Amino acid sequence: MTRNLSTRDPEWAWHEMYETAAAQAQLKAAAGKDARGRKNRRPVLHYTLSWAASEKPNPEHMQQTTLASLKALGLQEHESLIAAHTDKQHIHVHVVVNTVHPRTGLTAVLKHPWLKLSAWAEAYEKEHGIHCEERIKNNEERRRLAAERAQEPSALLMAQSNHENALRRRPYVPVKHKPMHRKQWFDRKEIVDRMKAMRTGLDEELKMTRQATWDRQSRERDELDARSEAAIDHVRAHMKEEYRPQWRDLYRAQKKEDRHIGHIAGHVLERAAFVYANRDRLSRKAAPLTVRQMLWLIRSGDRLAKRVAQIHEQERRTLARRQKAETKALTDRIWEIHRDRFSALRERQAVERQAEREQQAEQRKGISFALAKAALIIEQESTPQPAPQPRPIKREPKDAPLPQKFKDAANPSVSRAERIKREMEEWRKRNEGKDYGREL
Repeated sequence: MTRNLSTRDPEWAWHEMYETAAAQAQLKAAAGKDARGRKNRRPVLHYTLSWAASEKPNPEHMQQTTLASLKALGLQEHESLIAAHTDKQHIHVHVVVNTVHPRTGLTAVLKHPWLKLSAWAEAYEKEHGIHCEERIKNNEERRRLAAERAQEPSALLMAQSNHENALRRRPYVPVKHKPMHRKQWFDRKEIVDRMKAMRTGLDEELKMTRQATWDRQSRERDELDARSEAAIDHVRAHMKEEYRPQWRDLYRAQKKEDRHIGHIAGHVLERAAFVYANRDRLSRKAAPLTVRQMLWLIRSGDRLAKRVAQIHEQERRTLARRQKAETKALTDRIWEIHRDRFSALRERQAVERQAEREQQAEQRKGISFALAKAALIIEQESTPQPAPQPRPIKREPKDAPLPQKFKDAANPSVSRAERIKREMEEWRKRNEGKDYGREL
């Protein structure tokens, strides 16, 4: 249903909400409201109200409850679209509200709306005898914090002092930081990547399995539809064959009567005898023809032929209606059986898909960190590792001059700082443009 909207069609409700949000500035100006303030860029509020699976509220109760929740948020005058769903085990209602007021253009004040809804839901549950332990506990904690914030500053300072004294009395337990080694971090990352790859591959397989299940179930539904349609075609063919002798006899009798009418067209006495013998059948009413009506048909052979043709058409229509009514009674019974079987098949297939999803979720959980690590170890053990290559030894020629650092090290008169400066000069010669003044 819709509230404060001119349309009742959910397909068009959002158009009207969009126009209201787009014309917010014009609505403020028309209502004489201040145009300052931040522009409402997200005017849509969506929330749901869910009942337990054991509860079966009627539509009137769901409507009243939804309107009460809107009133608790202060949105009873705003545009809203409300839709109830029964696609899950628990009945729930979706509420889509335009936070822009349709007349004033002001944005609703919605600071922490879930807190208001939680307090309203607690009152609703208390009224209807429902006990939600978690909601009561959370709301009590919120009320306690609100009461603490409302205390005097001196009381807050005293409570803080008591808390600090309690913390001082606790024994000190040092916590040492144990950083992960770089190699361990890379090993862990490799295992995590392998676990993600294994789950991705499994997801592709599970997706194909789900698609195969859906295709099989679609074929089952199509086969059920085909069987029902074949049964209906069989019934129609059977009724056609059953009524074939009646239609044949009717057409024979009518053709015989048409020939008789044509034969007596020029004989008044024979027409009079025919009209008198069929005065009940030729009458348009339940009573037989009067003398005046019989004289009117006897005088003209064309009028008599036309009236007989009308009687023939009426007889054919009566027989067709009777055949159609019997056929419809049988086909309706087939459709009723089909609906029952289709509902049972759909429920069974839904249960089957749900069980398949749960089984696949368990399979996906089975790909754990330990499994990925074991798979990686098996792969590394089965893959032959290349033999380590010996590092080439760089040999200096015999007549090569002694490096300067060895000369300086052999000379005790050169200080360590001087040796470092000389080494840096040699390094700069080998690495031009790489000295940023920080190497020394």
